[in-house]
Amino acid sequence: MRKNLFIFAFIFALLFCTLNSHADSNKKIILMEVNGMINPATLDYIRMGVEHAEKSSAEALIILLDTPGGLLSSMKEIVKLILNSPVPVIIYVYPNGATATSAGVFITLSANIAAMAPGTSIGAAHPVMLSPGGGGEGQGGDDKGSDEQNKFNEKVENFASSFIESIAERRGRNAKWAIDAVRNSASITAAEALKKNVIDLISPSLDDLINQVDGRKVELPGGKRVLHTKGAVIERLDMNVKQKLIDTLSTPDIAFLLISLGSLGLLIELYNPGLIFPGVAGAICLLLGLVSLQTIPFNYAGLALLILSVLLFVSEIYITSYGLLSIGGITSFILGALLLFNTPESDVRVSLSVVMGAALAIGLFFLYAAYYLVKAQRSGIFVGLESLVGKEGVATTDIENSGKIFIHGEYWNAESDEAIGKGDKVKVVEVKDNFRLKVKKFN
Repeated sequence: MRKNLFIFAFIFALLFCTLNSHADSNKKIILMEVNGMINPATLDYIRMGVEHAEKSSAEALIILLDTPGGLLSSMKEIVKLILNSPVPVIIYVYPNGATATSAGVFITLSANIAAMAPGTSIGAAHPVMLSPGGGGEGQGGDDKGSDEQNKFNEKVENFASSFIESIAERRGRNAKWAIDAVRNSASITAAEALKKNVIDLISPSLDDLINQVDGRKVELPGGKRVLHTKGAVIERLDMNVKQKLIDTLSTPDIAFLLISLGSLGLLIELYNPGLIFPGVAGAICLLLGLVSLQTIPFNYAGLALLILSVLLFVSEIYITSYGLLSIGGITSFILGALLLFNTPESDVRVSLSVVMGAALAIGLFFLYAAYYLVKAQRSGIFVGLESLVGKEGVATTDIENSGKIFIHGEYWNAESDEAIGKGDKVKVVEVKDNFRLKVKKFN
């Protein structure tokens, strides 16, 4: 009897371990990585991740985050997705040196579990201060314009402040610090964030994070849920081709370079008709740049300045300004680049190094074109009879009123106002009618 009982207990234990092991093998964690600015591609990527995690019945969705910020509209939709996700969402600011800046702060605070790696930071969520007309903070104007700008800035700041406060309160995090991050651009390290209840934990690695969150209780729209992440299989979900393309085109530096290269290619084709390649490549780049403007909020004043710069460059072809139009075009180009993505819907800009590099390349091209244009205008005539003026030859006969000379391998009828002997060197001073050259003695 005891023997049978022992065998039954052994079989039961073996069966329990097998079933438990099988259950563990079915547990899944979806892993995503957001490395760069927040844009429509990021939104579509995270939406795809939430949907995939729900269909896969995943234990959790982990998002590795490292962002300088991005578009306000995309950030708001991402926060909405995370707050209403049926699957627990874990935001992990990773790796060492990563940041969750600006829009990244909102996204991190909205997570069910917010974690950071050592050596990372979070904060500086103050919105970009702009006037409705597109001017930057501190830009002048009349008192009425300044009052309107201040009201607009205050409106944007109040919205961002109330929005991040509601997120922090919803997740039980430090709402006071969240407001300070918006109003005063507060930024803190991972250790400070944990101490101030901005995040839930610090973890040096992904494996450690998975072990730490195991057994934690999170609140979902459908109710509370306990995480069972230990031993779960990690499934990495990358951006698809479409998302990668949109993500690339939604980068301000890339968008600006595409517009710049496209304009330069078309200008080269105008300067040198028939080259074909610069024109085709320029048209493709310009069209891709225009696609970028469909995904990134842009400033109409900046775009107008860029168009003006192109018009000034084209005018240089037809109007002799000795480089003045090109200088005006470069100035307009730089100002347009700096203002192009200067909008309240985005907190990223074209980097100054990219602007100056593009301006230098275009400036050198037009300096080169202007130099050779002036040189061509000042140079002599190289074809036709007029090209013989100033050339030297030798008298093959005596020339009193008329005679013959040898110049450029040819014999020509010549005349002179002075007596020239056979064999004397002569210089052409004028081309007369009937193919006669007027010469003078040249010593």
